[in-house]
Amino acid sequence: MSELYSNKKRYVLLVDDDAELRKLGRVSLERAGYGFADAADGSTGLRLAREIYPDLILLDYMMPGISGKEVFVTLATSEDERLRQTPVVMLTAKSDNVDEQRELLELGMAAYLCKPFGHRELLNVIDNVLIMAQIKERNRVLEMEARQSFVSTVRALISLLSVKDNYTGEHSSMTADLAEKVALRFNLSEQEIMDVKLGGLLHDIGKIGVPECILCKAACLTPEEMIVMRQHVHYGEQALEGVPHMETVRAIVKHHHEWWNGGGYPDGLKGEEIPLATRIVTVADAYDAMTSDRPYRRRLSQVTAIERLRAAAGFQFDASVVEKLVECLSTYNLEQSPALCLKFLDRLHHAA
Repeated sequence: MSELYSNKKRYVLLVDDDAELRKLGRVSLERAGYGFADAADGSTGLRLAREIYPDLILLDYMMPGISGKEVFVTLATSEDERLRQTPVVMLTAKSDNVDEQRELLELGMAAYLCKPFGHRELLNVIDNVLIMAQIKERNRVLEMEARQSFVSTVRALISLLSVKDNYTGEHSSMTADLAEKVALRFNLSEQEIMDVKLGGLLHDIGKIGVPECILCKAACLTPEEMIVMRQHVHYGEQALEGVPHMETVRAIVKHHHEWWNGGGYPDGLKGEEIPLATRIVTVADAYDAMTSDRPYRRRLSQVTAIERLRAAAGFQFDASVVEKLVECLSTYNLEQSPALCLKFLDRLHHAA
């Protein structure tokens, strides 16, 4: 057995209706230093799995009553995360069920071991599966720590932006909430919707690097000042550089001022060259900007803002996104947006 496990006893549960195999399994595994438990049928195996939480389960494919496949599916879909994470090795005499093996492997089956097998082969499979399980657990912990660190970073960036320019901080929360609602109408995946919301929340984060005399100017910007202001998309992209799993969000931050006809900045992307997530945030950003008070102008009414979005659809904005946003506005509650964004960050933190 690998030295990786020499200082901690690992428990293996063998579920098989063959009494002789269970007896041999106990002798082999206990001699190798493993803790051992066994069950003669699937129902007993499931009960023991819930009671002792073994480090690994050896599961016979063919058993009377509940089959090995049914036991595995029950474990793989359990509400108990510890059971879902328990590695399972299927013991089978069948070698012609390739499609079913692939199906179970995709569900999370750790390995197959074909009967008959030898003592050394059994120990090698167990040792390798447990090593892989430990690596997977380490990666899960690292991912959790990275996510918690990321949420803390997002909170800090938003706080900094709000201190520098309260409008931009509030505008980011409003944009994020509205962009999320539009994304839902495109039937995007949960991860894609999360990226859209994060992109909306962070789309203007680069304005931290823009001088306040330009950022908070009460009059229209000069051409020279506009050049400086446009740098915020690069500052924002650089701020997120190196943060894991942020490729989509970085693209939103960098490209949310691209135009459908290619007339935007920084890269002059056009049409579907601009990712859908970015196009959604672009329209949500424009709507909230038009319906917010600024030092140099009063807010526009919802009706006027919609008219302007539709007038610009097809050259500045993706027309399909504009229409999805208009659909959302009938039930949209502006007052709740900042609070909902804080709840969103809390959800991310606890999910980690």
